[in-house]
Amino acid sequence: MNKKITKYVIIAIVILLAELLSAFFFLVMDKYKSQEMPYRSTAIHMLTSLIIYYPIVTFLDGFLKSGSKNLIKSTQKATKNHLAGLLLAFAGAFFLIWMALVKIWYNRNIMEDIGNWIEKTL
Repeated sequence: MNKKITKYVIIAIVILLAELLSAFFFLVMDKYKSQEMPYRSTAIHMLTSLIIYYPIVTFLDGFLKSGSKNLIKSTQKATKNHLAGLLLAFAGAFFLIWMALVKIWYNRNIMEDIGNWIEKTL
């Protein structure tokens, strides 16, 4: 059961990392988006998606799995509970990727926003 959950967590982290790379690339490429030539622009974005996702899913999969497994193993050792460590590792990776995506998509810093929210409530 733990191996299945670990497998799903690793796949989720790989997908989120691919989305992070894709979001960053499309942020950079957005200035090249053409309203006059939407078909060409869409084709370029589609090809770029393949160029980004295919290597991550195939070539980097082993590397990312190894790194994710090391992260998961270390959190499992720290928590003495395999499921709790796995969920902690996933939550940590999810939070870091979430922070990066919010920064890319909305140019917002979550830590600053949380600090401002706390300052307002006190």
